[in-house]
Amino acid sequence: MSVEVDGFNASALFKELSEGLADKDAAAKAIKGVNAVIVITLKNKEGKEASWLLDLKKEGTLKAVEGPPPKGDVQLLLKDADFVKLANGKANGQKLFMNGKLKVKGNMMKATAIESVFKQLDPRPKL
Repeated sequence: MSVEVDGFNASALFKELSEGLADKDAAAKAIKGVNAVIVITLKNKEGKEASWLLDLKKEGTLKAVEGPPPKGDVQLLLKDADFVKLANGKANGQKLFMNGKLKVKGNMMKATAIESVFKQLDPRPKL
C-alpha cells in the first residue's frame, strides 16, 4: 500500500520520508536514534482520519494503514496541517503539544526523537 492518502497534505512528506528510508544507511541511523514503532494519526480539513505506521525499530519502513490505528510504542494525533508545519520545521512539537494541538499516547521520549528523524531524512537541499 502506498504512503500517499487522498485528501492529506502530509502525503507528500510521507513519500519523501519513505524515499529517505529506502537508503539503508539512513534507515539504520533512524532506527538507532529512535528505536520505536510510531503511529501517526492525522485528521484533515474534512474531518477524515488516516494513520501511518513508521517502523523505526526493526525495518525502517513507513506505510499507510487502513482501519483503526495499530498499536505502537507511541502514537501522535494531530491535524494534517499541523503535521505539515511540524515536518517542515515551521512548528515546534513542544508548542503544539502545550497548545493541545498534538496529542501523544505512549512513550513521550520516543515522540521527541521524531523531529530529528524528519530533519535527517529530508531530501530537500539545505540552505
